[in-house]
Amino acid sequence: MIRCIADNISTPLGWTTAENLAAVRAGQSVIQVHTQRWDVPTPFCASLFPEGSIAQHFQSLANDNGKHYTRFEQLAICSIAEAQQQCDFPFASAAVVFVFSTTKGNIEQLNDPNTLGASVHLGVAAQTITHYFNNPNTPIVVSNACISGVHAQIVAKRLLQTGLYRYAVVCGCDVQSKFIISGFQSFKALSDAPCHPFDAERCGLNLGEGAGTMVLERVEDVQLEQWLLAAGAVRNDANHISAPSRTGEGSYNALMAVLPTQKEKIACINVHGTATLYNDEMEAIALSRAGLQTIPMNGYKGYYGHTMGGAGVIETLLTLHALDTGLILGTRGFNQLGISTPVSVSQSHHSTDKKTFIKLMSGFGGCNGALCWTKESSIARGERVDKKPTYSTTHRVHITPSCVEVDGKELVVLSDDENCLTAIYKEYVKDYPRYYKMDGLSRLGFLATELLLQAAHGECDAACLHDASVVFVSRSGSLADDKKHQSTIASAESYFPSPAVFVYTLPNIVTGEVAIRHKIYGETTAYILEEKNAEQIEQLLSLSFFDPTTSCVIGGWLEYTDGANFEADLVVLKRMA
Repeated sequence: MIRCIADNISTPLGWTTAENLAAVRAGQSVIQVHTQRWDVPTPFCASLFPEGSIAQHFQSLANDNGKHYTRFEQLAICSIAEAQQQCDFPFASAAVVFVFSTTKGNIEQLNDPNTLGASVHLGVAAQTITHYFNNPNTPIVVSNACISGVHAQIVAKRLLQTGLYRYAVVCGCDVQSKFIISGFQSFKALSDAPCHPFDAERCGLNLGEGAGTMVLERVEDVQLEQWLLAAGAVRNDANHISAPSRTGEGSYNALMAVLPTQKEKIACINVHGTATLYNDEMEAIALSRAGLQTIPMNGYKGYYGHTMGGAGVIETLLTLHALDTGLILGTRGFNQLGISTPVSVSQSHHSTDKKTFIKLMSGFGGCNGALCWTKESSIARGERVDKKPTYSTTHRVHITPSCVEVDGKELVVLSDDENCLTAIYKEYVKDYPRYYKMDGLSRLGFLATELLLQAAHGECDAACLHDASVVFVSRSGSLADDKKHQSTIASAESYFPSPAVFVYTLPNIVTGEVAIRHKIYGETTAYILEEKNAEQIEQLLSLSFFDPTTSCVIGGWLEYTDGANFEADLVVLKRMA
C-alpha cells in the first residue's frame, strides 16, 4: 500500500497547504490581467506570484549554500522543504527517490544572458534540486504535458512497489514565462478574463504558477485514517496531438481502470476543467460513459489557472485536504452548464462524509490520466497486490546519423540529397505523409518504432498494439523545438509564435504521434534523465507492466539535437506469463 504522509502546496494564494485550502474555501483567486510582464506584447490573464516574491520566500525558508537557483528551482525547493518539515527522516537517505513533474521547468532561461550557469535541461534542474537536499539517487522527471502531476504519482507508486525505495518525494512545479504565454496565445486558447469551467460562457483557459509536493511511503498493511493511493492509470486517445477525442476515449479508459467497484463511495471527481470548449466537453462525455454523471464534479482552474506540471499534484492535495474537513469544494467561475452531456458540476462548496475521490487530467499528445485516492478501508483492501513484472526483450533498433541497426543487423540506407531520417522513411516506410509534418524528435521516434514493429511482424498484431505502452526517455526532450519557438518571440519586430511549432515543445508529443499511427490506446510516457543509463531506462520501461493491461512496451532512449546529432535506442519488451 502507498500512503501520503506529508505534503505542501505553494501558489500565489499561499505558501502552505493550509493557507491554500483556506483561500479556496473563501473563494479567493489572484487571476488577473497582466500588461507589463515579460515583454509579452498582448495582455494576458493569469495567476502569478508577485515579482520577487519567490526569491524572497526562498531566502527566508531555505538554507543559503551560496549557489544560484532559478525561479523554478526556488519554488520547487520551497515546496519540498515545507513537506520535509513534516517528516521524521532525512530526504538525504538512499531510501528516498525524487520524482518531478514539469512541462517546461527552466525554459525562461533559454534566451537569458544572465542565467549564471542555469540549464534549461529538465534533468539538470531536477539534479540541482535533489542535490540541495543531498539525496544520492538519480531524480526522475515525468514530462507528459498536462497529466504530468498525475502521472508522476503513478510512477512514484510503482517505484515504491518495486521495493527499491521506501519513500518517494513527488514534486509538481511550473512557472510562467513569455515562452509559455506566447505559445498558448498562438493557439488562441487563453481567456482575456478569469475562466469559466464547464460554463455556457467559457471561452478559454488562464495560466498559473505553483508547486505541489507529496511524500509517499510504502507500507505493508492498510493504515486506517490515512490517505492511500489505491489506483492510477494512463491511457492515450490515439486521435490527435493537440485536440481531445470527441468520444473522450482515453479519459474514459483511464477512468474505468481506476474506478472502485463501490461507486457510491466516491465523494467527488476532481477534473481537469480547463474552461476550453473541447476539453470540458470531452471530460463530460467520458464521465457520462463511465456512469458517473450524477457524482459531484469540481475543478480548480478558476482559483489557480492552469499550473501545468504542478496541476495534478496541487489539485490532488487540495481535494484530499478538503475532504478531510468534510467539504467538496465548488468550481469557481461556473454558473450555467454549457456542455452537451449533463454532469453534476459543484458550483459551491458543500459537505460530505465520504473519503474517496477520483482525480482526472488530460493533455496534448493524446494522454489522459486518472487516480483513485481513498481512506475507505474496503476500497484500499480491494487494491490489486502487484508482483514485480516479468518480461523479455524481443527486438532492438539503434539509429544514429552513421548507422541503422535492427536486431544487431545493419540496414542499408539509400543516400540521396535528403537527410538521414528522410532517407530511412523513403526506403522503409513510404506510406505515411504525416511524417513530413513532424518535428525532428517525432520523426526519429516514429521511424525507430516503424523499424521495430517491422522486425516484430507477427508478434505485435493490432490486438497487442491496442494495449501497448509507449515510453521514451531523453536528455534534451523538446529542446530543439524550444529553440525554434524562442526564435519566433525573440524580438518585438519579428514576433510571430506559431501553434504548429509550439505544440512540439512538449517532449511527449512523439509518443502521441506513435500512438496515432498504430492505434495504441495504452499508456504513453515521456521521461527525462540527464544521462543515458541502460539499467535505469529499462527500469522505467518495465514500470508500465504494473498496469495489468499492458501487453508490451515499445520504448527506450530517444535523443535529438538536430539533423546531424541524434540517437534512438529502442526495444520491444513483451510481458511474460
